Amino acid sequence: MSRGTPGGGSPYALLALTVACVSFGSIFVRLASAPALAVAFHRIFLATLLLAPFALRSAKRAWPALTRTQALCLAGAGVALGAHFATWIASLSRTSVASSVLLVNTAPLFTIGFSRVFLGERVPAVVATATGLALAGAAIIAGGDWAAGADSLAGDLLALAGAVTLSIYHVAGRGLRNALPLDAYVLAVWGGASLTLLVLLLSVGLPVLVGYPARTLLAFLALALVPTLAGHGLVNRSLRHLSAPTVGLFMLGEPIGATLLAFLLLGERPGGWTLLGGAVVLLALALVVTKGEQ
Repeated sequence: MSRGTPGGGSPYALLALTVACVSFGSIFVRLASAPALAVAFHRIFLATLLLAPFALRSAKRAWPALTRTQALCLAGAGVALGAHFATWIASLSRTSVASSVLLVNTAPLFTIGFSRVFLGERVPAVVATATGLALAGAAIIAGGDWAAGADSLAGDLLALAGAVTLSIYHVAGRGLRNALPLDAYVLAVWGGASLTLLVLLLSVGLPVLVGYPARTLLAFLALALVPTLAGHGLVNRSLRHLSAPTVGLFMLGEPIGATLLAFLLLGERPGGWTLLGGAVVLLALALVVTKGEQ
């Protein structure tokens, strides 16, 4: 049974708001008139700046107590998160919102695979079945995008790279969420992601916070506030009141929400193959969320 939120509201209403927040991420990316690396950096950098005043005190107490191995894992998680944002945001300039968000949401399947290889964790039979389904769904999406041109297919591959790097972030951070207060953990990985993206940004000669139109700067800020701080913050809060499978099942609403918003706000209509492949991918992810830990 779920518990109510501290304010007395329904935890399911809070979770619905979470889905709405993260669904806007791809829309704000599209509204930012800037290279993908710049969008990725400013999103996570501004979110880190906004979080820092509330998390620094906790971080100063917790970070020195980490072992060398834990510190390396924390740094690796930050690098992987930066790579996730770089690849996934780049995918949105090449393929549809629907294809990109559907494919990047296959990250849980890669996480399970990496956990099996690197951590020796058992993979339930239902997860193996779901993985096959998800691969079939991704192939259907890619087949439909192939007809749209090689650029769309490249976008699909970048979205899958975003899923892989997000799963590496999850595996690298396994256990650290218990070793650190949540705010100290988030500040560390967001800071690591910001530094990773800053190095990439400067290496290609892109500016930081200057030279962008006002609408793009507002899009950067919206990305930091809505899908990052609010969206991810509400996910963590929801996990206090609902089981992880329930939260995961609700989060499958992100591809649906993002596709609907892209249609309403950007006039982007997903193709039939994307809808079919997306339905298969969502079925696979639903199987993992509801049955994967049984």
